[in-house]
Amino acid sequence: VIILARVGSAMAAEIGTMKVNEEVEALRVMSIDPVRYLVLPRIVALVIVLPLLTAIADAVGMAGAAMVANSLFEVPFDMFQASAKEFLTLNDFFSGLAKSAVFGFLIGAIACKQGLSASGGAEGVGRVTTTTVRLCVIFVLVADLVLTAVVRHFGGG
Repeated sequence: VIILARVGSAMAAEIGTMKVNEEVEALRVMSIDPVRYLVLPRIVALVIVLPLLTAIADAVGMAGAAMVANSLFEVPFDMFQASAKEFLTLNDFFSGLAKSAVFGFLIGAIACKQGLSASGGAEGVGRVTTTTVRLCVIFVLVADLVLTAVVRHFGGG
């Protein structure tokens, strides 16, 4: 939610500002497709970076959990690692990466679409930025629900 709020709102505001300042129309006049020039790189970046960020967060989370288990409950690191290997599967890890890629696509697509629909100056940019965050939260939560159901049904989890 933090990523979608921060990144989604920034994308919508940036593209929205370009739209109300007629920079998007200037791209069209120069025969540059705004979707290809402005939207596609942002969506591709999110689809690539969010799974990387998820993998880093997973690693840091596991290391932190091992340290807490060791310091508070005196669980040896090797026992923690063996327990983690027993209960966590590669399906858990890869389904999380796949879900984060889908979330990246949704955030990028919603933010860019909202930014391109901005009108009415600074007030319009603020409106599409707020709408972007609201829509991203809803769509990411619904996508998470659907993807979790699909993974459980087909993944055997």
